[in-house]
Amino acid sequence: MHDGLGQVTTLPKPRMERSDGYLKLLSFVVSNARKGEIMAIENYSEMVHLMPDTDAKIETVNQAKEECKHILLLEKLAARLDFDVDDTMVEPQWESIRASFHEAVRKKDLPACLIIQDLMVESLAIGLYKVFASAANEDHETTSTAAALLKDELEHLDIGVRRIQAEMRKDPDAVNDALLWAHNRVMPALFEMIHQSCDFLCDTKSLDCTMVEKPSAEIDLELLKITALEHYVAMLEKAAFDPKITNQLIAGMASYEAPGRANVGLDFLRKH
Repeated sequence: MHDGLGQVTTLPKPRMERSDGYLKLLSFVVSNARKGEIMAIENYSEMVHLMPDTDAKIETVNQAKEECKHILLLEKLAARLDFDVDDTMVEPQWESIRASFHEAVRKKDLPACLIIQDLMVESLAIGLYKVFASAANEDHETTSTAAALLKDELEHLDIGVRRIQAEMRKDPDAVNDALLWAHNRVMPALFEMIHQSCDFLCDTKSLDCTMVEKPSAEIDLELLKITALEHYVAMLEKAAFDPKITNQLIAGMASYEAPGRANVGLDFLRKH
């Protein structure tokens, strides 16, 4: 638009009207994302003393600091859009995931710690932020925040893969054993958390997430599962785990599907 003086001006984008249902959905997602970021701070902080050298310890501390920044970004988004960060919306599986990580630290099993935090939990975070950072999402404030978080989490995932590859070069059998242990403890909880998210939201806030008026059809909690799975499987391949073990684990994930629910993600799994 021209202002009459030959200058081009940009009109501000009109404020997006968000339905009450969509704000409740954002509250649910952000509350759980914030819980995941808090857990990441605890995990990275607890893992520091297991790192093999000073540079790795410093890098891990910096990762914990970045997760602090993520919490602030999520809280600012909630304040800006005027929805609650609500601990009653936080799914209970986070506690079992945190307990599994603590058990790995207690055993001084660095590969298991890396696998849980830097592959499994990061893949879930990436799936979540990727869904909300979609270019089709007209909720520009949420898209911008999700895109910034996604960039950091992808960097964390790359760091984790690099660390696992280093551990693999030292003792591949120990790292593959750690994968088996971590996968069987953590992935069922992650699957259950994603699979039951709509039911959990309905039970706690009487909201059917499938009926929520959203700014993009790509904002879909079931799609989150597929996106997270894609990253997890890709990182298993990139980290060079034993294919005989990873193929067995990937095939076994079909058993995590909840009875009576759509088998979201199974077509993807069957291709690997």
